[in-house]
Amino acid sequence: MLATWHFHVEISSKCTLACPRCARQEVPNGLVNTELDLAFFKKNFTPAFILSNVEKITFCGDDGDPIYAHDLVDIIQYIKSVKDVEIVIITNGSYKKADWWASLGGCLTAKDSVHFSIDGFDDSSNNIYRINSDYSSIIEGLKTLRISSDCQIVWAVIAFSFNQTQLGNMKIRAEELGVDRFQMTKSTKFGSVYANYGKDDSLEPNIDLVSSSYRFEREVSDFTNKTTAIPIINFELYKSVMAQDTKIVPLCEIGNKGLYIDARGRLFPCCWVANRYNHNSEWQDISQNFNLHTRTITDVLNDVFWETEFKSFRWNECQTKCNRSVLSEEYATTW
Repeated sequence: MLATWHFHVEISSKCTLACPRCARQEVPNGLVNTELDLAFFKKNFTPAFILSNVEKITFCGDDGDPIYAHDLVDIIQYIKSVKDVEIVIITNGSYKKADWWASLGGCLTAKDSVHFSIDGFDDSSNNIYRINSDYSSIIEGLKTLRISSDCQIVWAVIAFSFNQTQLGNMKIRAEELGVDRFQMTKSTKFGSVYANYGKDDSLEPNIDLVSSSYRFEREVSDFTNKTTAIPIINFELYKSVMAQDTKIVPLCEIGNKGLYIDARGRLFPCCWVANRYNHNSEWQDISQNFNLHTRTITDVLNDVFWETEFKSFRWNECQTKCNRSVLSEEYATTW
């Protein structure tokens, strides 16, 4: 049974950036720039559905950035008016004005978090990967949010060749700005892992800063005690699913990754199968039947597909990222 306590929502597929290893740049064909509005959420995330199911919503996209959705603040206000659901926002942080960040901060509580994806130590270095980003507006937004909200603020950096010697200084800067957590991600998207990036991958850092698994790896430093708690249901579902004698331990039945809704309103079991790369082409077809603009979320979740064909877990992402051999409690309870 799919875990309905956590939803991962691509509220917007729009973005101002041109990061070279984002699906926007790597798979431009098929990209649809669109967004979900307040009416969509009121239709699907009714008060009854929220109260009986939802504990957490993560706003982050395979293609887009949530802060460019026109109704983001209104949608969070609506959700919070029903229940104090945990909200997580993952953003590059560019180009929004201080008053917008203040209005967002007014919606968020201490159980929420905003992750600023900042890979540079100034505007020039941040634009090496976060192409078209605006460092000054990012820092202004971070500072404004710190003043206006008690939410957890995370500086999230991916290790690259151009920043690997500056990670320590970036960590110091993050603490000076009042950030609660510094999160360093070791990515897999480098030439030593994927041959298409080339043996002389100019973005690849030292090998100790490249993920050694099928999934990214993270190192976290907390400057405050403002950490967001993992819901008890996550641990309970992890133990229940792990107890089954199966090769595949589907994280979509545990919930840490969240059931994914893309900006076109289609529901997927996770963002991994939703990514528009060629190996996921079948899911682009399957998802047409799970469009929440034409069906309700309850109807889609009750579709017979999830208890029949889906249980084969034959897709590449299921076989690699949800294989029992790679799972641990941390893997299955962290986003």
